[in-house]
Amino acid sequence: PNEAYTTVTVDNRTLFSAARLPEGSLNLELTVCLVEDCSQTRVVSERFRTEANGTIVLEATASGTFRRINESEFVQGINDSYNRNNFSAEMRVASPMQGTCLTGFCPTEEIWCRWDPECSTSPYQEPPGKVKPGVIAGFTVAGAVLLVACLYILHLHLVNQQKHRYRAAMAQRIVETIEIQRSMRSLTPELLATEFQKIDSETPDGRITKEELWEFVSSGKAGEMNEKDFNALFAAMDTDNSGYVDFLEFCSFLGQCHNEYTAARANLVASGGTSRRSMADTAARRLSNVAIAGEKVELPEDE
Repeated sequence: PNEAYTTVTVDNRTLFSAARLPEGSLNLELTVCLVEDCSQTRVVSERFRTEANGTIVLEATASGTFRRINESEFVQGINDSYNRNNFSAEMRVASPMQGTCLTGFCPTEEIWCRWDPECSTSPYQEPPGKVKPGVIAGFTVAGAVLLVACLYILHLHLVNQQKHRYRAAMAQRIVETIEIQRSMRSLTPELLATEFQKIDSETPDGRITKEELWEFVSSGKAGEMNEKDFNALFAAMDTDNSGYVDFLEFCSFLGQCHNEYTAARANLVASGGTSRRSMADTAARRLSNVAIAGEKVELPEDE
């Protein structure tokens, strides 16, 4: 290189430097930090000279480990070395040394600061941001809100699908078991109570247990309901969380299943599985009125 002294930063812990000495030799030096703050370094130095015929010869090599010290430690170290080696006063050089550079080449402050992080700006810095933090925060919050909204919509969709499944299964069983005369007006609370008692058959006490409801919904043509859907069905019917389904809860739930009743009845009639007409449509229209009016219904005695 044309410059007398050149330093290249290899990475944030390694420096490579080259110096052309006055006599024409070239000194190459590699400095590696051994600790995070570079207070300890390992230095490997090699000196080359060029012969008259152009051959480059390795003239000398040296290496060592160095520890950063302050000025007082430096001066004390020199004096201790003088004392250990019995230097006379005439042979000692004042510390710190004054005058010209004794090594043949000493870097100036400007050259030194090219690789000393304490007096120069490190090239390894994050570039200034082009987007303001407020904008990034806004996009982040908007993305989070959108994600939550999508997850909520998906949750509602899955809940509605589950609700349709257990309503359809319950409607299928009701259509298979309930009876009505030709006139759909002939639906009475007594007929509903009879259907209720068909489910409450294991222990007839005016309350449907979870086991009785499971036996009812899993014994029809619709097939066995999975446990998750069944638990959701029972929770939807047992509105007071008593662990039982009473007659009013039974009527209230059936009143919410008009569409499922209609579809189940149409499928049953289309399949030719029965010649009886289902009372599903009438139940969907009248059950809610029975529950709202609070009409007292006597359960019929077992025959």
